[in-house]
Amino acid sequence: MPLVSAIREIRQKHFSPVYVLHGPESFLAEEFLSLARREMIDPDFSDLNVSVYDCTETSLGDILQDAETLPFMGEHRLVIARQAYFLTGSKPPSKVESDPDALLGYLQNPPAYTTLILHTDAEKLDERKKLVKTLQQKAKVIPFSLLRDADLYAWVERQADKFQASIDRPQAMKLVERVGSELRLLDKEVEKLALYVGNGGKITDQVIEDLCARTLEQDVFALIEQVASGRLDRALRMLYDCMKTGEEPIKLLSLFARQFRMLLQVRQLAPRGYSQQQIAGMIKMHPYAVKKAMEQARHFSEDSLKKLLLILAEEDFRMKSGQVDKRLALELFITRAHEARNRTAG
Repeated sequence: MPLVSAIREIRQKHFSPVYVLHGPESFLAEEFLSLARREMIDPDFSDLNVSVYDCTETSLGDILQDAETLPFMGEHRLVIARQAYFLTGSKPPSKVESDPDALLGYLQNPPAYTTLILHTDAEKLDERKKLVKTLQQKAKVIPFSLLRDADLYAWVERQADKFQASIDRPQAMKLVERVGSELRLLDKEVEKLALYVGNGGKITDQVIEDLCARTLEQDVFALIEQVASGRLDRALRMLYDCMKTGEEPIKLLSLFARQFRMLLQVRQLAPRGYSQQQIAGMIKMHPYAVKKAMEQARHFSEDSLKKLLLILAEEDFRMKSGQVDKRLALELFITRAHEARNRTAG
């Protein structure tokens, strides 16, 4: 069942006796559980009518017995069973008894006054099991897959709207590239940015630049951006800033190799007609990062990128064997990359 449909039904006070939540996107699953608690249970009696269990610690029989108990001083009862490993192909993580027949019996006539929610972070349920097949017929099964690409950017836009601000698609992509795709982190970042711009304000590139800290990987990405743009002085200044923070030169060199390897892959794949999204999937990189890499790669020939990668491999060996000053090696590489860019431009 689509998540949006399930949320709409719950807000309309149409509660299913049984829900099954599965998938690795825990943030959205937790938001759904919070919604269920708010909409199904009188807050004055929440402690009396909401039970949360771990299926690796409590037997399924005890959980179902609680689900069959009448609500106390309220109209509805909510029972949440986490770590429902018996719905997957995983082996039991403990010796706690899980009797699928007990749940099958419960599903034949579940009490209308209780909602039972079974939750597992497994990507897929084991559809070979009779219990899973029965649940697919009698329960509302909701997948919580990790959000990607357009779905993820749309979610960022909705979160901005939730916090009474706005963000356009390019800026949503930039924020995801800067922060990553972890929804908990993104939620906090969007809230912070929305508070900064104020009610009705717009989250711009400059706001993201000013308020969202870069990771080391992103600093290296920005450094290579300066090289690709022909700004050697700025690239070296960024290199010195990285080293001032105590970053290990060998780690920086490995990140340079990672970035130039991506530029080479993009340089090889783009002329073959692959789209930005296809390339992102093929090289396992974020679409926004691929978009920027395609812009950077235009400033280098395929041959020059291959030579730069060979230089990086040689410098890595020389650094680790103590044959060269590490800082000097990084400076020389940035200078060589700048020269390679200028030769291509010329």
